[in-house]
Amino acid sequence: MKTNYSDERGVALIIAIFALVVVGALVTGSFFLGMQEQQVGRNTLQMEQAISAADGGAQFVVADWDAASYNQTAVGDSVTFEGWLTWNNGWYRGSAFRVSEQVFLVRSEGFSADSTARQEVGMLVRLKPFDIVFTAALKVQGATKIGGSSFIDGNDTQPAGWADCDSTVAPLAGLTVDDSSLIDIQCTDCIDGSPLISIDTTISDSSMTTFGELNFDDLAAMANKTIGTGPYNGIGPVVDGSGECSTSLLLNWGDPLDPTAACGNYFPILHAPNGTKLTGGVGQGILLVDGNLEVQGGFEFYGLVIITGILTTAGTGGHFRGGVMAANVNLDQNTILGNALVSYSSCAVQQSLNSTAPVAQMRERGWLNLN
Repeated sequence: MKTNYSDERGVALIIAIFALVVVGALVTGSFFLGMQEQQVGRNTLQMEQAISAADGGAQFVVADWDAASYNQTAVGDSVTFEGWLTWNNGWYRGSAFRVSEQVFLVRSEGFSADSTARQEVGMLVRLKPFDIVFTAALKVQGATKIGGSSFIDGNDTQPAGWADCDSTVAPLAGLTVDDSSLIDIQCTDCIDGSPLISIDTTISDSSMTTFGELNFDDLAAMANKTIGTGPYNGIGPVVDGSGECSTSLLLNWGDPLDPTAACGNYFPILHAPNGTKLTGGVGQGILLVDGNLEVQGGFEFYGLVIITGILTTAGTGGHFRGGVMAANVNLDQNTILGNALVSYSSCAVQQSLNSTAPVAQMRERGWLNLN
């Protein structure tokens, strides 16, 4: 019997088309899944760039803390910052908001290289002032000669016009030395304080140049300006044409005589690695002298003065309001003559320390993701 296949024409074509549809669907699905996975990977990379930029920005700000700018911010105000991370091409922007006198909230927004992803982190940091404690207006090691019309005053005095000064600080000794037999006083009523003179037999080269976890060299490494042997005259505040304090100028050491002026909140850390001579002008902050300091011409300084060598004043002398330490590592004679004035001021000391203080991240809940 002959079989009739006329009713089965086109079956192969239909099967082939169906197979092509199935294969096409599989290929399309695989391609779609691949594209999705690639997009997810790209998004993950961008998010990682963003979070890395945000965290890196906060870390950079804390590591390179601009004390001259941030530490002068009023409570409730903030200072903005921005930058790029060269190693991952991300960028960041943010602000350092002053929560209290000692605490800041650093907010940092991070963005991917193409700015399509954004993350934000916050870091709580606190000021960590240098642990420098004064026990007298003038603290010295070795022989000390005081004469002329000079005056050393351990009673706490507030600089004229300075705000936020504590008026309840107890007076300190006028002079602290390690050996009473090495004191040569050639003036009358030229020392005041409580007591007038104190003896501290524990004074040594190390104790005069070590401050908590830091030493003199550590402080010197943080200096904003390095000065030569001098002599320097004309030290004083300088304001540029836009009314901003010209902090880059070597002889601009702030403006203690007018704390409300543009340079009134500028407290640099100054380092003289080979000693120096100052003959006139005015400044504030922390003065670190590695060697001898010679002062004439009525130079005035408000803040902390730490000398590893000898302090010498003569003629119209020098005026120091804050605290002075002379380590006198060579055990030569410190000479305070002329009409020199060394007056203890807790306000000048504390504001200088706070204004130059670095920051440290809070130990508990110091970092948080703000997204």
